[in-house]
Amino acid sequence: MDPLMEEEIFAEEQATGTSLFSPVTTTFQFLAAHGWFVLGGIAAAIYLYHKFRPTLDRWRQQREDAEYHKNPDVALARMEAVQRAREAQQQKLLADSQRALELQKEREERKRAELTERLEKYGAAAGGQRLGERKDENGTLYYSVHECID
Repeated sequence: MDPLMEEEIFAEEQATGTSLFSPVTTTFQFLAAHGWFVLGGIAAAIYLYHKFRPTLDRWRQQREDAEYHKNPDVALARMEAVQRAREAQQQKLLADSQRALELQKEREERKRAELTERLEKYGAAAGGQRLGERKDENGTLYYSVHECID
């Protein structure tokens, strides 16, 4: 920016008493002068809120109960809405459990198909061998007690 333009803008701001940072400066000046009072007011408001909250909750509950006693249709409508919400949750739970059961069956079938494929590809040895077993070239199985099984 041109230095002459800056001087003109600065002179204009000084003459009118406004600047770009005027709200910020004003806020800081207010907090510097009255900051402890603001902090004390906030602390008092928080204390009073926590102190009177149970009373306010009881008052609201009594008002709501009185409304239900005056108009039983409102209470009935609310109970029906709660029941519909419960039924919807139950149906969602059943659908999710059914889907999980189907996924588990699919995984088991996939696993079984892999095992069958491996058995076909590699033969019976794909499943492994027990400790103490050995086979000779004829396919005769010997256990460690040296008995022959055909």
